Amino acid sequence: MENSVESIYQKKTPLEHVLLRPGMYIGSVEAVKDSMWMMSADSASTSDDGELRMKQQAVEYVPALYKIFDEIIVNAVDNKVRDPNMRHLDVVVDPGNKANGFRPWISIHNDGKGIPVKFHKTENVYVPELVLGHLLTGSNFDDSTARLTGGRHGYGAKLTNIFSKEFVVETGDTAVGLRYKQSWHNNMRDRGEPEITEFVGEEAKDFTRVSFSPDLDKFEMEKLTAGMVRVLKKRVFDVAGCLSDVEVKLNGKKVPISGFESYIQAFRHSTTTGSTPPKSPTPSSDAKDGEEGTAIGGTDYIFSRVNKRWQIGVLPSDVGFVQVSFVNGMSALRGGTHVGYIGDQLCRRIADHVNRKHPELAITAAQVKPHLALFINCQIENPTFDSQMKEYMSSRPSAYGSTCVLSERLSKLVITDSGIVERVVDSARARQRAALLKKVSSTRSKSSSVNVPKLEDANLAGGPRSSECSLILTEGDSAKALAVAGLAVVGRDQYGVFPLRGKLLNVRDATVSQLSKNAEFAHLSTILGLRMDERYDTEEAREKLRYGRVVVMTDQDHDGSHIKGLLFNLFHTFWPELLKHGGFISEFITPIIKVSPSSKRVGTERGLETRRFFSLPEYFEWKAALDPADVKHYTIKYYKGLGTSTSAEGREYFSDLAGHLVDFNWTGDGDGDALDMVFSKTRAADRKAWLLHEYTPDAFLDTSSGEVTYRDFVNHELIQFSHADNARSLPSVVDGLKVSQRKVLFACLKRKLTREVKVAQLAGYCSEHTAYHHGEASLHSTIVNMAQDFVGSNNLPLLYPSGQFGTRLQGGKDAASPRYIFTLLQRHTRLLFPEDDDALLAYADDDGFPVEPVHYVPIIPMLLVNGAEGIGTGWSSSIPCHHPVQVIDNLLALLDAEEAGEDLTQVQLTAMAPWAKGFAGEIRQTGPHSFVSRGNVQQVNTSTLRVTELPVGKWVEDYKKFLWDLVAKKAIRSFSEHHSERDVRFDISMLRSDLAKYTRDDDKEALVKLLRLEANVSTSNMHAFNAAGQLVKYETSEDILRDFYSVRRELYAQRKAHLEQRQTKDVLRLGNRIRFVQEVSFGDLQKVLKERIPKAELVLLLQEHGFSPASAFKEDAPDHVGDLGVAAAGHVHDDAVEGGEPLAVDAIEDFDYLLNTSLMSFTKEFADRLQKEHDSKQEKLQQLQAMSPTQVWRRELEQLRAALVRQKEFQL
Repeated sequence: MENSVESIYQKKTPLEHVLLRPGMYIGSVEAVKDSMWMMSADSASTSDDGELRMKQQAVEYVPALYKIFDEIIVNAVDNKVRDPNMRHLDVVVDPGNKANGFRPWISIHNDGKGIPVKFHKTENVYVPELVLGHLLTGSNFDDSTARLTGGRHGYGAKLTNIFSKEFVVETGDTAVGLRYKQSWHNNMRDRGEPEITEFVGEEAKDFTRVSFSPDLDKFEMEKLTAGMVRVLKKRVFDVAGCLSDVEVKLNGKKVPISGFESYIQAFRHSTTTGSTPPKSPTPSSDAKDGEEGTAIGGTDYIFSRVNKRWQIGVLPSDVGFVQVSFVNGMSALRGGTHVGYIGDQLCRRIADHVNRKHPELAITAAQVKPHLALFINCQIENPTFDSQMKEYMSSRPSAYGSTCVLSERLSKLVITDSGIVERVVDSARARQRAALLKKVSSTRSKSSSVNVPKLEDANLAGGPRSSECSLILTEGDSAKALAVAGLAVVGRDQYGVFPLRGKLLNVRDATVSQLSKNAEFAHLSTILGLRMDERYDTEEAREKLRYGRVVVMTDQDHDGSHIKGLLFNLFHTFWPELLKHGGFISEFITPIIKVSPSSKRVGTERGLETRRFFSLPEYFEWKAALDPADVKHYTIKYYKGLGTSTSAEGREYFSDLAGHLVDFNWTGDGDGDALDMVFSKTRAADRKAWLLHEYTPDAFLDTSSGEVTYRDFVNHELIQFSHADNARSLPSVVDGLKVSQRKVLFACLKRKLTREVKVAQLAGYCSEHTAYHHGEASLHSTIVNMAQDFVGSNNLPLLYPSGQFGTRLQGGKDAASPRYIFTLLQRHTRLLFPEDDDALLAYADDDGFPVEPVHYVPIIPMLLVNGAEGIGTGWSSSIPCHHPVQVIDNLLALLDAEEAGEDLTQVQLTAMAPWAKGFAGEIRQTGPHSFVSRGNVQQVNTSTLRVTELPVGKWVEDYKKFLWDLVAKKAIRSFSEHHSERDVRFDISMLRSDLAKYTRDDDKEALVKLLRLEANVSTSNMHAFNAAGQLVKYETSEDILRDFYSVRRELYAQRKAHLEQRQTKDVLRLGNRIRFVQEVSFGDLQKVLKERIPKAELVLLLQEHGFSPASAFKEDAPDHVGDLGVAAAGHVHDDAVEGGEPLAVDAIEDFDYLLNTSLMSFTKEFADRLQKEHDSKQEKLQQLQAMSPTQVWRRELEQLRAALVRQKEFQL
């Protein structure tokens, strides 16, 4: 039968349409099984330990039934917005029982202001009936009004009425003194008449109660299932979390949640697996629960009430991104724009933090998100959703009616205490490790041939006899050439050679990114056939390697020791089983010194033989026992590196392999702990203790037995490198210099550098004359730094910057090429380092040749004046600059006290704060070891600020990047620059309203914080070597000055004695010359000019007349450290005195200063000049003798002070 038009085209009433198409209004009426956050224990809603737990669980429920329940409970939440005095919300969920046919009954009651019991004249019904019994009605249709409630379309509670067999509303309106009750039946088709009664008296309080019995047939249910009941009860818990000051009861029992923070706590152990537990934050001292703008931490959670409309909670997640959010009390199960709005802020900040700490990880915000559990309770004006189910909020952030910018305190708590950062880092490293494993182990571990540049592969490597092969790892190409020369002796079948390019990477704390990019690591893995996923603890596993042994061949110096240590560290980190396998790593040792007879004849006659020494202490021991008569018959050769050995010597070494190989053996956990202690970043304190207690200057590793342990290598050889590293990296308290700076100063003083020279040329001269071993590029940087004079560099630079040596724009990094800039000594340098001191200094040596002093002794502690920064092994140092005039004044105070006979330890010195020449800002003390450097900012007008100074050490280019960030964040509008190379000026434009907020207070604190115009200056890490070469931590600047004072005071005493001796000899020498001229001209020595007398006879004649030899006037030579050279033997002069003993050459030449007197010396003019010079020297000597050492020092300090204060920038 053909369908009629009437049956095809139908018209439905709104109520009929809702019932016919429920999915459009309330979602699916069929049961679904979904994963939801549920209470862990349904009966008590708590876990065994009494705490509420939320867990992700699979539960079966009907979404449509959940929705009609939610419509009523959201109305109750809305009522709290309308009436802040609402304090109670009671919910009853009764699934029914067998007696009543499992008829369910649900009731929701609140004590807020009720529905107005008023008659609506337009619709001719009371308001309660209008809003609950008629579709498309309500109070939410005026879009011009900002509402913070859930209703919008006029369906809401009417849908609950429609899908109920019975629906009852009760409300009390004290404003009109009426109580209202009305019921509906049969899916809102049958309306009961309203019952209106008087509602007055003390017990009459506003309320609303909505009760209903869901029509289970409409939901294809026979009764409320246990799963459905659990879902409804959980929604009550949600509401308790959204309402912070409302007591919520469920079936007469108080719900164990009160407010959003309490709600978040229920998830604490639910988003993590326990593998990486978050830290336990401590609440901020000024943070109170519920207080706006605070961020607090409980146990394993972060909570912040950002403002009246936004509450945020954060937990770490091991189960992917988790969001639990509520918009105006409605549960946004699928999230929404508000989740992205908050989540993006957090993820960006966490990613930025991780990238600052671990730039190699290159973390994105998207990579942070899976480790975040985010909780949001917000109130949004007139929110929009993508459906009537209201599970995803679609409002744009600009329409929220409020903002939620997360505070620095909240971000800091999340970053430091939540455990999210650790998860992000671990996850990123796991990804990189997987990539590294794939890259390093992508080829077969054992291959007969590999293609690695510069590898001289053993012929048998990678084959059945791989275990017989040894890979020789050399320090550079020159050492490789020596090893290849030696292969001519042992052959190429079982020996391969590979040159290492400099030092290996410290892999112990290296990132996977660093490892994957490190060519040496990849090459070693390929050559040896190593796999990241292989344990080499069995013979079978080791047979997979291409080589059975590694032989290390490095220079016998500190850097060579470090290379060996880094190699051991690599194997201990990734393949410790190979170290534990005895003999896997050996060292090829070469001599440091070789002594041989000066000739074969001498060697045969005296029984001398060639000897090699593998350590300096071994050589010194042999030399001390040697017959002094044999010393001159030896030729000594120093081997500065493997490149010093000839190819012939290389073949000689390899012909005696047993005598040159030393095996490294594993004796227990102590070996591994020693390696970990040296190379682990986390064990700096252990390295300090190690260097303090284990270091002995003359210690050396005894390899005579052919075996050493890894622990002995660390404690006797590697420790020497670590000490040398500190000596290079940390300053001396005496001269304030590091080794490289001292070498530069020595070269400049030796060259008497008073004329400009190119920096590149000076570096070459310095390298040649000071035995600098680390490349001229490093010297270029040292020279440039010693000449820089911009704010934040040197207060008293020792070199003059002629050219572009860098500015405060980039902190000196903008210096020109060393080929284009010139330098020379500053005029004040010799005032600081008097030439009279040079002969008294102890000098270091390099292979027996004296180089720069162990330390200079300037007249003021330059460590305080120019400061120092350095990172060594186990120690670092940070010493700020100080005002040189203040330093001088304190030294003068100590001199005053000493001359007055006072106890110097009791002298009260003027406190010295950090100071930078040319700095126009302020440095003030904030603690015992802390200061703050503050720049300058002034307000130009109502919308413009002017920054005219930056904190010390903050460079213009870096600050400009920071200002661009402020522009991006809209904290400022724009900025312009007006700097010179010395002065700073930023003009910053802001919105007037924003600037007004920051300039309300006269102290400008908020403004300074916004513009980051403060920087900390610490004096808590002031480490330096004292005069005895010991590392010392100085607590105060005054301690440094006192320590320096005692050293400089002693040197002045030595210098005075030395100068008195030298000037006395000068006076004696001049007196001898004057008397010689007089005697030859008018006295007993006139015959010298008349007769031809042999020189030897003349010398005897001079001795008879009491003339002193030149040796009597010579200064004592400086005590150079470690003179390893062999002195030349003297010889007898051919001239002989008749009837007497022959005179040695030295004795005859000792009087040349008189005998070589020219004829001009006998003129009256020369004689007068000589006498004048004598008298002047005599006067200076008398003046010196009349002064004490402290007076000499005072005179030089006052000269320096006067020179400084003539310059405006040094005036106090």
